[in-house]
This record gives sequence, structure tokens and C-alpha cells, in this order.
Amino acid sequence: FSKNASVPDSDTTVKGFDQPMRVAGISFGNAAPVQWDVKDQSADFYDVKADVQALLAPAVPTFEADTHPAMHPGRCAKVLLHGEAIGHVGELHPKWRQSWDLSSAPVMFELNLDVVTERAVPVAQAVERFPNVERDIAVIVKEHIAHDQVMSAVHAASTQGWLRYAVLFDVYRAKTANASMAADEKSLAIRLTLNSHEATLNDAQIDQAVQTVVAQLAQQFSARLRS
Repeated sequence: FSKNASVPDSDTTVKGFDQPMRVAGISFGNAAPVQWDVKDQSADFYDVKADVQALLAPAVPTFEADTHPAMHPGRCAKVLLHGEAIGHVGELHPKWRQSWDLSSAPVMFELNLDVVTERAVPVAQAVERFPNVERDIAVIVKEHIAHDQVMSAVHAASTQGWLRYAVLFDVYRAKTANASMAADEKSLAIRLTLNSHEATLNDAQIDQAVQTVVAQLAQQFSARLRS
């Protein structure tokens, strides 16, 4: 809660205090049930981040590094939707993990309940008539540039609506600086999924869309293709 002089006293409110409703979740232990052919792996930040994304779908949230008194100072992100902060996701603060002698760090999220319940309902779409085309690119950017910034720029590129999906599937950092990558740089591998409602995309159209994405990243972040 927070102090807010404009809040009146009523059956559901306390005068002078704002008490917004939240929805929260916590994950601890194995990310999946025990299976003979799958190695045990604890749920991590990215598992819970994916849960938050699924909870808010079809809206697409973004994440920015942030702090929260209950969360790990370096493993916490602010959740934004349409540019507005709606909650946090992150690991439990080390002092609480140590206090309760936990074997691994629980990961949790907290979101504004109104935003979750008011999200748009997914709308069914016809099955695509024409095949998807996938292309992978690897771009080098400065280390301080967050991958969410890069992905937002990818989706903002003017690809005539052909870019349907983009996913970051690898991050590479050189152990030592070399001719192709400086010490303060990283390489992001991104898979682009392209499709047209009107016809199967030809090679020229595919190349045009990919180059448009690369140009957008170059303009916004001085990114370059990894050789």
C-alpha cells in the first residue's frame, strides 16, 4: 500500500491509503516433473518471465532491470505494458533465502491485478495459407544494450507486415577481445519468422525484410552483422 490523501474511507478502502490489488506467483524447485530422460533443473528467472508473458498474452510486455525490496538487487526486472510499469519479476532477496536456509533461490512475480484482468481476449485467426520462412541473424551490439531494446527495434522495422515473430535464441560473448568483437560487446542471435497473407515470399522479398531489420538495428544501436 501507499499513502494517498485522495482515497476516501469506504467498505473496501481505508482513508488516506491506496491498496491496489495484486496477483503474484512464486516458483521453487524443479522446473518440470522428474523424468528419466530429462536432467533436473531448477526453475529460474527466465521460466517465470515466460509465465508472466503467457499471463499477459496476447499483449506483449517488456522488461527492464530494476530493484524491489523483496528481490535480488541484480536479478530483478520491472514489467512494463504499453510503457507503463505494472509489476516486477525476480529472484528472492539473498537475505531472505539465507534466513530460511533455502537450497536455491525462489523466483517470483507481482503484477497489477486490474491490468491482468483487463487484457484483451485472444482472437482466433485463420490458418495461414502460405508457409512461414525462417532466417537467423547474429548482430553485435554494445554490452549495455538490453535485449528487450533490440527486440523492440526488430519488431518496429518496416517489413511490410511480413515479420510475424522474432525470438532471441543465443547470446555470445568473446572470452577475450578480438578483431571482430570488442570486450564491451556481445553477439545476439535472433530468429526471424516471415510470412505474407497474399503469397509465398520469394527470395528478394525475404532478403528485403531481413535487411530492413538489420538497417533498423544499425540505425538505432550501431549494430553490425557478426561475420
